[in-house]
Amino acid sequence: MVRRPNAGHRGKSKPRSKRFLIYSGGIVTEVEYFQYVRRHLFGDYVRNLRIKSGEVRDPVRVEAEGVDPKTLVDDATRLLREDKKDAKKESYDPFAVVWAVTDVDDFGKNGDKLRAAVDKGYRSGVEVIISNPCFDVWLIDHKQSCPLSYTETSECEKLAKNLGLIDMSRNRNNPKHICQESIAGKYAAAAKNAQKHMNERHRLIRDNRPSSGDYAPWTDIPKIVDTLIDEYRTLINKGEEETL
Repeated sequence: MVRRPNAGHRGKSKPRSKRFLIYSGGIVTEVEYFQYVRRHLFGDYVRNLRIKSGEVRDPVRVEAEGVDPKTLVDDATRLLREDKKDAKKESYDPFAVVWAVTDVDDFGKNGDKLRAAVDKGYRSGVEVIISNPCFDVWLIDHKQSCPLSYTETSECEKLAKNLGLIDMSRNRNNPKHICQESIAGKYAAAAKNAQKHMNERHRLIRDNRPSSGDYAPWTDIPKIVDTLIDEYRTLINKGEEETL
């Protein structure tokens, strides 16, 4: 069941912050990254709010399930549907955007589940965010543009490790953890580096044949971060940190 935010007793004229759900197929690296983004953008903001009544929930929910893309989107669709239903009953705003975050990896080779996931997401209002071949492409972009020749997960993981972006020594069962100090303050550079390995031809392949590996290396992650950055700036510009 979707957890309900406490709407409190805000006046109708007060601005209402949007709510976002990031639902990830990766259960370690991706979650660590989005939690980092959430803390960086909204952490101080939420702590400094002058609360008149009610309770402030995180504006960004990050959840994960280690499942294939189609199952991931099915689950995200269910959460979105439940949230809309509960929001109507409890008089709060439903999720503004729900993102399902997945890699290509081997999923495109197993019954085209990624194609099915994208189609289901389009019909149900869940935006599918793809990393091709894997999330490490985006991490690499924080140090350099991911090389165009890197189309396999193993080589992307190796480069990310060599660049000091991931630590694979902490836990045998979930060995890939982000070295956050290596990505801190580098979002703008990473976004520029990502554009260097994503041309228009690759974009067309991604949109029409998402299960194909022919558009690697690719990352949709900046779509999420840019949206959250814009929301943060809107909140601050509206002065909610003073009035909510």
